Amino acid sequence: MRNVKYIFLWIIFCVAIHNVFAQTMLADRAAYYPRLVRLQNGNLLASFDNGNTGAFYESKDDGATWTAVSNLKETTPPRNCCSELYTVPQHVSNIKAGTLFWATSVGTDQTPRTNCSIRIYKSTDYARTWQFYSTAVAGTTGLWEPEFTVDSRKRLVMFFSSEEYKAEGYNQIIAHRISTDGGLTWSNDIKDVAVNDNIKRPGMPTVARLSDGSYIMCYEVCGNNCDTYIRFSKNGDDWGDAKDLGTRVESIAGNHFSHAPTITWVDDGTQNGMLLLIGQVLNKNSDNTIANENGKVFMINRNNGKGLWTEVAAPVASPSDGKNPCENYSSQLLPLMNGKKVLELALKKVNGACRVFYNTGNMNDSLINHH
Repeated sequence: MRNVKYIFLWIIFCVAIHNVFAQTMLADRAAYYPRLVRLQNGNLLASFDNGNTGAFYESKDDGATWTAVSNLKETTPPRNCCSELYTVPQHVSNIKAGTLFWATSVGTDQTPRTNCSIRIYKSTDYARTWQFYSTAVAGTTGLWEPEFTVDSRKRLVMFFSSEEYKAEGYNQIIAHRISTDGGLTWSNDIKDVAVNDNIKRPGMPTVARLSDGSYIMCYEVCGNNCDTYIRFSKNGDDWGDAKDLGTRVESIAGNHFSHAPTITWVDDGTQNGMLLLIGQVLNKNSDNTIANENGKVFMINRNNGKGLWTEVAAPVASPSDGKNPCENYSSQLLPLMNGKKVLELALKKVNGACRVFYNTGNMNDSLINHH
């Protein structure tokens, strides 16, 4: 019996060591706001903000190894922030399927505030080279966190967080603009989530298209603990009453995410497919304190985002208290092998410096039972 006990302990030790070392640093560079897409040629492309530079890395083996591809320096003073990487999924106006967009917020939220905008760059050679393409929106207070999709009318849509309506009592809103010419010119703002109480700050929208052609958006609502909410749209343009905060995402285990959520839809061969959602901090529904599995899980839902979600072990463990934009901030999940595996990019601190790590986990073997 003693030998069996030692063998059991040795197995636990080996699993723990594997989990620690399987989380690999993508690049020994300062990193913020990671992004992850699959290219039209099947390879993967990761990006992150490195100072005022967008850094791009490619993987030809589904995320096992990564190679630097290019760096894109955005020189608008004083800094840029929270970039978006997007592969255009279909022919849109004059843009071919597979074209890459990289969009970034420029300007600053320091005092005094400066003019700000969201600038878009385009690549047609898998991020080897980039060309400035357009300015989607400009303001004087704060414009953040661009996110693209194509709506049901095959128009390019860009979602973003805006602080340009403070004079009307909106601390921050989520809005979108529509382009009918492939992103060269853009409509005026259309409010998606907006509450003029001078308190609530909905922001950080990410959007996924579901199997039935409808859309789901996830976002944080600061002023409400920065909790994660979702809302739905039939066409990608009309998201309902902007004053309605939507539905808070809650798990079967009695928890919810706060801060910097992202959402991903997976075609796993089932009718609805599967939704993956991750946030920076896992909180208990009962009292909003940090949950035991904080930084160690993401959530899945097989009912088009309706109802409770199931917590799943995250490939990269990165616990966070939500007080800084590094650990587990805006982590990325990408399905592999028809939804059987999942690749994660997540930020962690190394000797006080923020770095991006990656790892792959088994989607179906990593369910966690909570008590």
